Amino acid sequence: MIRNPWFWFTIIIIAGGVALVAALGALHWLIAAFAAAGLIVVIVFLFAAYDVGHAGWPEVLAAPRESSAATLPVLYDCDPTLGLPFRDVGDGLTLLYLLGEPRVELLAVTTTYGNGPVSMTTRVARRLVRVAGRDDVPVLPGAGFWDGDDPQSNRAARYLVETVNRRPGAVFLIATGALTNLRHALLLDPDFFAKLRGLYLMGGITEPLTWHGHRLAERNFSADPEAAYKAIHADCPVTIAPGRVGLTAVFRAPQFAALQKLEGTVPRFIARRIRFWFALNRLWFRDGGFGMWDSTAALALTYPGLFEHEMVYVTSTRADLRDGRLFTDPSRHGPVRLILRVRDYSGFIAAHFAAWQRLG
Repeated sequence: MIRNPWFWFTIIIIAGGVALVAALGALHWLIAAFAAAGLIVVIVFLFAAYDVGHAGWPEVLAAPRESSAATLPVLYDCDPTLGLPFRDVGDGLTLLYLLGEPRVELLAVTTTYGNGPVSMTTRVARRLVRVAGRDDVPVLPGAGFWDGDDPQSNRAARYLVETVNRRPGAVFLIATGALTNLRHALLLDPDFFAKLRGLYLMGGITEPLTWHGHRLAERNFSADPEAAYKAIHADCPVTIAPGRVGLTAVFRAPQFAALQKLEGTVPRFIARRIRFWFALNRLWFRDGGFGMWDSTAALALTYPGLFEHEMVYVTSTRADLRDGRLFTDPSRHGPVRLILRVRDYSGFIAAHFAAWQRLG
């Protein structure tokens, strides 16, 4: 933003206005006006954060059912920033869901960049694992945006390769941030993807992504387009939850009210930590809350019946993926399962609540 000339033009105008008001001897009136405006902003923000209404217990405790109760060994590559000001909460909520989901055996969390630098996302991931009482789950820092391109120095990539090699054909990998760790794992072991049981990605846009008049940029595939290209064409079953799916999974006031009904340390922790982001998105997008983008990739694995999907053949080039654009060939039935929308929103939310409450 500071590189934008309009930013500096605005600063100069404001500074000039303050100087003029001071010269005219009316500075105290200007201070009073700013204070009043600030108070109004605070009141509006608090109203957006806390005015969520009420929910009943049956709505909170109803959970979806799946026909299969098999345990799913999962590695989660993510960039959580839950609880930090002006930072997205999606990866953190997804991590807490996976920690509490009884059908998931979470083998490890590997961190990447996107919502913040790796040092930040690693710190948050470790805090969430502690809050959940799951110190048995290791957290491995991955490659940062400025770390160069040496796979051998990437602890997360090495751990991914080691884990998959110990259990070839058994492990699912969910990735909801920049995909550099996956690319490095592939450089360390060219058969890395072939040894996965399945790969679940959140990223890409199939059309311009607009939310109530606000154009949203794609942040995951575009962060490392070469990694995204390799992942899309991986030698294993690939599922992609693109950006538009998150707009069918918006966490609004009724869901916040239901969350506040849950008992336990973890649900209370979540309610406190998401409130700022909830209010910010509620005011900015005017759609009642925030999109649960990252969870759509995780629940596409654990509860696939909650979603509508189609099998597609992705034709995006590396150049297309610099903007995160996903193109498909409608004349070809492809190997990639593309999530279209959340079909059972109530079940989607209930699955989160059940997992979070299970953590205590």
